[in-house]
Formats: sequence, structure tokens, C-alpha cells
Amino acid sequence: MKLQTIHINRRDINSIEFDVEELMIPLRPGDETSFEIKVINYGTPTHIYLSATQDIKDKITFLSHNPYVRYEETIPIVARLPRDGKVLYAGEIVVTTGYGAKKSGFVTKLGFEEEKHVMESEGSLDKPKYSKVRKKATHIDIPHIDITLVERVMVIPALLCFIAVFLILAYMRVGAVQVGSAVMASILIVFVILYGIIKLIKA
Repeated sequence: MKLQTIHINRRDINSIEFDVEELMIPLRPGDETSFEIKVINYGTPTHIYLSATQDIKDKITFLSHNPYVRYEETIPIVARLPRDGKVLYAGEIVVTTGYGAKKSGFVTKLGFEEEKHVMESEGSLDKPKYSKVRKKATHIDIPHIDITLVERVMVIPALLCFIAVFLILAYMRVGAVQVGSAVMASILIVFVILYGIIKLIKA
């Protein structure tokens, strides 16, 4: 399978360009796979040289290190990982043109990248602190009314009213029965008035 295309002599003499800047070859420890690199030459036919950096040098095999490219060539490459090796190896495949005049490479990774799980911090967030405002109960001082004193004060008008009724009846020389009835009526009226006033004050 073709995973990379290299363009030489396209911008200027011996220029080197890559379709992808990073190549990932999925491999597990002990596995082997092959892939292809396509080289397109936009200038006069020339040799190029392929190599790998030290990190992946022993894990990459070029079936042709120094291909002659007239217009277009496909270079097969074999990649293998040691059985007891790491999960991922990273290095560069380097292309040299103009017999050493120019050199450029692209990142090559062999293996699998470990999934990076982004853990969200579950630290407690500073919650806004709201000051508790306690409503002060409105206290209205109600003056204490001495009911006994009120009753005593009201007794005086009642007695005066009773005496006044008695004197009026005596002056008019009304019979004993009429006097008694008038006195009882007066007492009842005074009592009702006093009771109503006391209830009103207590309420």
C-alpha cells in the first residue's frame, strides 16, 4: 500500500517535498508489514538515497536504498517490530538528492500510540459563598395594661351612676319595687358596659 509520495525537482533543482509530514505504521510487537513510497521526479533523471534515523534504523528495510528515478518510481519498504520491544518507535525516513546536495526527512512512527485520556479534575470548585442574612424579628413593645387598675377606675363611675339613679328615684318617691327594679337595671347596664370595655382592652 502507498502511504507517502515524495516530489523531487518540483520547486527547483534537487528540491524535496512530502505529501504527509508524519507517517504512522500500525504494528504490534513481533509483527511485520510492508508499504510503499512513491517518488515523482519533475526534473532530469537522477538517483536518490533513502535512509532511516537511528531510532528506527534496525526496524526499517529498504528494498532499494539508491533507486534511479526517471519520472516515477515506487519503493517497497518492510517494517518490523521486535517481539519484546516497545509499543511505539518514532524516527525519520530521510531522502537525499543531488548526490548529497539536499536532504530532508519525514516523521515515521511504528506501533501504536497510547490513548491519552484527559481526566477532568474533580476538585471541588469554589462555590460562591452567600452570607446568610438573618431577618431580625420586628419587636413591638406593647405597653402592659393593668386590667385590675382599669376595673377599679371603672367601678367609680359605676357607683356614681348607681347613686345618681337611687337619688333620682328617691326624689321622685317611687315605690320600693320600682326602686329595686331600677337599681338592678342600672347594675346590669353598668356591668355590661364594664365587661365590654375590659374585653376591648384585652383584645
